[in-house]
Amino acid sequence: VIMYWIKFFISAAIIVIAGIRLTVCADKISDELKLGKVWIGIVLLGVATSLPEAVTSLTAIISLQANDLAIGNLLGSNNFNPMLIVVMDILYRQGSVTNAVQPNESHKVSAFFARTLALLAIFDIMFNGAFPDAHIGPLSVGGILILVFYFLGMKKLAHLGARTSLAAVEQENRAGTNSSVKKIWIELAISAALVVVGAMWLAESADTIALKTGLGRTFVGSIFLALVTSLPEMVVTLSALRLGSLDLAIGNIFGSNMTNIFFVFVCGLFYRNGPILGTVKPTHMFTAALSILLTYTAIKGIFARNKKTVFNIG
Repeated sequence: VIMYWIKFFISAAIIVIAGIRLTVCADKISDELKLGKVWIGIVLLGVATSLPEAVTSLTAIISLQANDLAIGNLLGSNNFNPMLIVVMDILYRQGSVTNAVQPNESHKVSAFFARTLALLAIFDIMFNGAFPDAHIGPLSVGGILILVFYFLGMKKLAHLGARTSLAAVEQENRAGTNSSVKKIWIELAISAALVVVGAMWLAESADTIALKTGLGRTFVGSIFLALVTSLPEMVVTLSALRLGSLDLAIGNIFGSNMTNIFFVFVCGLFYRNGPILGTVKPTHMFTAALSILLTYTAIKGIFARNKKTVFNIG
């Protein structure tokens, strides 16, 4: 078991380092394409920093048939991500960080769709438990709704991003980005490949740890895997805080939560024995419900003005 713990931490380090580079590349590409920081955070960074969760979960399903491990990883990550706002609040020295973030319609929309997608995941677990035969191949009613609402959310965010991107670039675009687009894309591909390799090792070692220690796949997936695969979000969020790009940080958090639920649908496409959420333990409904509560609390905190603070924490 000790060897698998060593393998777990080595693969975690690979994922974190490669995930950080993925994020840097996504930010550089966004500069080249003249996109606003809110849009970058929600879409480009949201997808880039969710790649470790996606690859780890797909590996758990395809290679290990460990559905609880995979779904626990995705839903558990959605609980760690909003907690990054707490970390930002602690480190932010100019008062409450949620007072400093400007209320932005894109944040409200991404938080709404993140909660809606998590609610659909809960519905799918309940529905497939009650009606196990109500599906078309791997596609369940809830899975189809997750797909539809994810792209509805992205369409709405694209519309909002198009309205604000020019102003955001003029205000926040970094000076001195001299890397060629080709070089950035090559680095992006290499980083993605490292994430894939690291995630495969991580899923394998986590599954062995879950079975050997008796902790169970649901617990290991929702806690250990979710924490490790959320580390790129943490590094990106804190880096954005250090640079003063609060919109980028908040957009990354809510965008990652949307993308993680979308990858629940993607994982279902690779499971051939019916809807994947019909095979997992009901415990995952609690995990998803907690993410809804945390996301709701976060967005209410951002839009509430002049909040009382305790040791500068909103």
